[in-house]
Amino acid sequence: MKSMDIIVEAFTEMAPDYEQKVNSELKFLWGWSYQSFLNELIQKTPIEKNDLILDVATGTGVISHHLAKNCLCKNQVHALDITYPMLKQTRKRFEKSKIEDKSALVCASAMGMPYQADIFTLVICGLATHHMDVEKFVSESNRILTTNGRLSIIDVGGSRIWKIPGIKSVIRVLAYFYYLMTESHSRAWAESASISNVRAKEEWQALLLNSGFKDPEIIKLPSKNWFIPSPLFIQAVKI
Repeated sequence: MKSMDIIVEAFTEMAPDYEQKVNSELKFLWGWSYQSFLNELIQKTPIEKNDLILDVATGTGVISHHLAKNCLCKNQVHALDITYPMLKQTRKRFEKSKIEDKSALVCASAMGMPYQADIFTLVICGLATHHMDVEKFVSESNRILTTNGRLSIIDVGGSRIWKIPGIKSVIRVLAYFYYLMTESHSRAWAESASISNVRAKEEWQALLLNSGFKDPEIIKLPSKNWFIPSPLFIQAVKI
């Protein structure tokens, strides 16, 4: 089975109770609630009323729903996810709030987004880049952003110690068995494979500068566990 198929299978299984599971995992790993993570991403991301926003890997649509409901921008908020059952949960969320006309949902990969070039002024992504080919995602984000458009991310960050030969392999094994015991086989494979995509602060900065972005701002956020890589807030502007 291809890695992307495994990710779709894993998150299809998670869709009915995705938010509860993520909330528990964030509290265990970083001492955060899911809501505190969302607040951190939204508060740190400058949002203007004329922005056209794309929420990448929207999951159950918590971020895109917040942006649309609170009228942080006057344009329609677009949301993309590769897992259709997740988008069904997103649609239910918008319909329940009676603001479905403010959303445009697309089921597609973040590594090949079905949008024309130079259209969005903000691409936002939370807790998802570790499940992607990061270089392709950054390249695609640059393609669809307008000049001076912004990319805003929060996700797990790598550590310098991960460069020591064998360390990532050990972490992959630990991640696999942890999620195998607590979740499912597909989730275990998805999370184990994601370790290869996790990047340290310096690696993110180099990637962004080499991919047509300027002014990268990368901030290490607090975590309760010193032995678990801390989350990073990542922001950059398209040249």
